[in-house]
Amino acid sequence: MKLQDMLRKPGLNKKSLATLAVIALAYSALEYTNTGAVTWPGELLSAAKDSVTGYAGREDASWRKAAGKVEEIGAAREGDAPDFDFRGRVVRVADGDTVSVLDRHGKQHKIRLFGIDSPERDQPHGRQAGKALAGLVDGKEVGVVVVEKDDYGRTVGTIYFGQTNINAAQVGAGNAWWYRYHAPHERHLEAAEEDARSAGRGLWQDERPVPPWDWRRGRR
Repeated sequence: MKLQDMLRKPGLNKKSLATLAVIALAYSALEYTNTGAVTWPGELLSAAKDSVTGYAGREDASWRKAAGKVEEIGAAREGDAPDFDFRGRVVRVADGDTVSVLDRHGKQHKIRLFGIDSPERDQPHGRQAGKALAGLVDGKEVGVVVVEKDDYGRTVGTIYFGQTNINAAQVGAGNAWWYRYHAPHERHLEAAEEDARSAGRGLWQDERPVPPWDWRRGRR
């Protein structure tokens, strides 16, 4: 049996390792006597590298599965409009980040827009944010990608009108913040907020706009 094969055997204990150390020393001496060089450590490392590289390149490698899942989730909320969980008509706009959608089966869903937080209605720019959202979707047919249910029983999701991601549109127009705490990986919302901030749109016209989560905390 080759030394490389012995080192791959499972269940090695301290005694086994000590024995292997003696064998390795003897093997090195024998190889040096026969060839004038000791090459087996390099060959062993090369074999290990080939094994790891081979797995990483396989279609079923864990990192490939994880990366694919991340791309799948991200595609459902940014870029081109994805397959929707349901479609319906917007029958009510409560504020800048909440709407009610009547689906094709006659069921009404209260939708909290995922990853964004608009000013409260009694907060500066709150009413404008609600009017802006109404202008985008009120009475219109939209597609909904469901993310989760929140503590209030509302559906949290992303809505689309045609190819337009309405969540991102609200942030990009300065009618909502990127809700970092609940959507830390939504980088398209981060970019939309930065663009609105740089251009001084909407709520960013104020010198120091107060995030709605801080506003709510101060009102309790």
